[in-house]
Amino acid sequence: MTRAEKIISTLGYAGLIPFIAACALLYFGAEALANQIFLSYSAIILSFLGGTHWGRLIASDISLKVGVGLLALLASNVFALLGWSALLLSQSGSVYPFVILTTGFVMLFMVEVTAMPSIVSTVHRRYTAFRAFLTITVLLLHGVFILLSA
Repeated sequence: MTRAEKIISTLGYAGLIPFIAACALLYFGAEALANQIFLSYSAIILSFLGGTHWGRLIASDISLKVGVGLLALLASNVFALLGWSALLLSQSGSVYPFVILTTGFVMLFMVEVTAMPSIVSTVHRRYTAFRAFLTITVLLLHGVFILLSA
């Protein structure tokens, strides 16, 4: 593994810490703080990952010539809008923000698995598998948080 791959892996795993910490806080009874941490961090990460798709797509020569490329480009903006709408609803005390964010990460996973490999061939195979692992872990942590909230 190269130095860059080690740094990327470390940052990727470290990115799970706020999700795990929020689940722990919720488990130990700090509901308001846990909700704030989980929702805000989840929305930021969803928007950030949408932005990485945007960057890879606009750098690709074929991104807008291929129908799936245009769809993925539009989806990258949808992720930011989903995160934003979840934050707007976060004060309602309902489960809707969590549902919105979980849906956003499912959509993100679908774009990463289906559209991105056919558009951006320069993404390292190991990175794609790593992103899938991280996204699945984030989805599981969303489920844990929702179950702990019930």
